[in-house]
Amino acid sequence: MPLIFPTDFSDRLAPMLVKELRQGMRAKTFIAVFLSLQVFLGVMLFSAGAAASSDQVGSLISGIIFTFFAVAVLIVQPLRGISALSSEVKGNTIDMMVLTRLSAWRIVFGKWVAIVGQSALLFSTIIPYLILRYFFGGMNLFGEMVFLFLMFFTSMALTAITVGLSGCTSAIIRALLPALGPPALLMFVLEGGLFRNSSNFIDLFSLNNDYSRIGVACYVALITYLGGSMLSLGASLIAPAAENHSIIRRLVALVAMFVILCLCVFGKLPREALVLLMGVITVPAITIALTESAPLVQTVCKPFVRRGRVGKALGCFFYPCWSSGVLFSLLLGSMAICCWFLITLDPPFLQSIRPAWPAAGRSYWNLEETIVVLSLLGGLFFPSVWQIFLFRGDGQRVAHYLLLLVGSFLVLGVFVALADSMNSGNFLWFFAWNPLVFIAMVMESKIEEHVILVGVVIVNLILTLILFVRALMELRSYSPVIKEAEISNLNEAG
Repeated sequence: MPLIFPTDFSDRLAPMLVKELRQGMRAKTFIAVFLSLQVFLGVMLFSAGAAASSDQVGSLISGIIFTFFAVAVLIVQPLRGISALSSEVKGNTIDMMVLTRLSAWRIVFGKWVAIVGQSALLFSTIIPYLILRYFFGGMNLFGEMVFLFLMFFTSMALTAITVGLSGCTSAIIRALLPALGPPALLMFVLEGGLFRNSSNFIDLFSLNNDYSRIGVACYVALITYLGGSMLSLGASLIAPAAENHSIIRRLVALVAMFVILCLCVFGKLPREALVLLMGVITVPAITIALTESAPLVQTVCKPFVRRGRVGKALGCFFYPCWSSGVLFSLLLGSMAICCWFLITLDPPFLQSIRPAWPAAGRSYWNLEETIVVLSLLGGLFFPSVWQIFLFRGDGQRVAHYLLLLVGSFLVLGVFVALADSMNSGNFLWFFAWNPLVFIAMVMESKIEEHVILVGVVIVNLILTLILFVRALMELRSYSPVIKEAEISNLNEAG
């Protein structure tokens, strides 16, 4: 019986995914990247094998493979997702997709899987070169394979970021943040202490000690959470008001923060890993929650109202609107502050129930670091306060927030440069209404640190109070919608 080979995609695959895969693999960008990767690797590997000495050729070949693969899957492939959703929005084809009973999540997920599938094809073509590399000797096979897989997982997360942000209508946000944000995140992870205590870079991924295992596990958890959050953001940006994509995203953030809180009390993770996990969970969750732009509709309220007063109270934290996002952000921020003080203070009453901290990650109180953490947390709420006064509508809330946030950090850099050139930071008190300014005070001012700490606490309390009052007013304006949901539930029950 002759063998039959498939000539097309299986009918079991989603039509949206098949469409995107066909278009993506026919695109000139993917063809150029695929062919260029093979040509460059082939030429460079044979040249390196002929020119390098026997004790250097192995590491040189590994460096060539990882470099070209990194350019392909960490730069080129993720950038292809910048226009994934915006092209559909501009072409007015989103409504046609919804008519095919595709949810917003399935549309975004299909776009992401299509690009990741092409990256997986590039990944599979690296295997023959690694086999060739093995014969030159001196290869840490397990470490290099783990490193290669981590590069692929990172590509998946970066692609999720670009696909999620592609639903934003602002071209500046779609272009600048994917170009600047991921490199800053990777630098923050590498400098945050997850991968240390090794003289050889590849040994960091060999999983032969506690620091290597903890670092790899934390890194995979971080990029998984970040990628999922950004895909959920993309679904929220194109979804109709009747779809609530916020509840799962916020529940995951709260559960993750609760796990970190438990690790701070009972765990044995290094201090740097806990701080990094806390930051990567808090920042995206608060940023997305404060930029929710969907109006509250009856369909979303009904599941919460059906559960009585408890459901109504939970709805105040999980409705897909900006006002509930403020209350959720305040709750998550409070949990993050509790985690930070448990990490740094190391209360005596916990020392009897908590295992000893690793020597490299022992907790200690540092007033300067506490000021920086509180300033960064307040800096997340600062753009949202400005949105209340400058931008009344819900349109382009994500773009306005992110532009204000980026502008705040640029202003911080200017203040640091001015304070350094003037050799004095006293003038910074005139700009204390921006919490990020207190970071410049700590770096350049001669003011006592406990005074700066009191200042940043007061400013943060004022900002959160403004947001809290405004959020309550907004939720109160939704009372008619909630009342309609109650009546609808009663009619369905009757």
